[in-house]
Amino acid sequence: MQWKGSATLTAAVRRARQRVPYCFLSLIVRKNWISTMTSSGMLFPCILIFSLLTALNISVTWYNVKLLQQLLPIGREYTYLGDDYPSQLPLKLPSVGLVLESGAPHFSLYDDGEWGTLFPSDGFTDLGPNNRTFLLSMIHQMHCLDVIRVGYVVNRTGAAQHIQHCLRYMRQVVLCHADTTLEADNPVFIGGRWEHAGSGLGSVHRCKDWTMVRRYLLDHPAADIEQ
Repeated sequence: MQWKGSATLTAAVRRARQRVPYCFLSLIVRKNWISTMTSSGMLFPCILIFSLLTALNISVTWYNVKLLQQLLPIGREYTYLGDDYPSQLPLKLPSVGLVLESGAPHFSLYDDGEWGTLFPSDGFTDLGPNNRTFLLSMIHQMHCLDVIRVGYVVNRTGAAQHIQHCLRYMRQVVLCHADTTLEADNPVFIGGRWEHAGSGLGSVHRCKDWTMVRRYLLDHPAADIEQ
């Protein structure tokens, strides 16, 4: 018994054959399409057409990738002469989290030893073909904190000018980083009234992995200046 819509289906297939290769219609209409194409001699042409389409697709994809690569910025080469050097250390740093803690009893005002561990290679490293020496800002900032600490502890003569430089420097660094981490309000009762206050403890800051910077400086210290 024939399906009542077979005449309509046959007419539709006939029209479609005028536009679509027979091998693809065989996939759609016939169940035993492999044996059908083999017996009709269409298997090889179908494989050939499929291979050509695949190759064309790969070629177009490769062309698009090459075209996009041309649009990407090319890594600049620096001479490290004069002002021709990068603004950042050429080291990719992953983002890490830092939970603020009290830190006690470490890094007290009087612990010169622990503060001294913050300055691998004194913060200087050599870059470029001629080994030009640079100071890393992170270590400069740590140095300024240490200068303020030492100036407070010993109240040495001449420390005021150095401390003033460091305070101005650190003020600008804080503005530069503009850390927008939210710190919980912990109100305190002062002078008979409640006032907003915050210790910052427990706040999670998004940071760069400073341990990688430390390892880099230890592995790439600046050469001594020839006397």
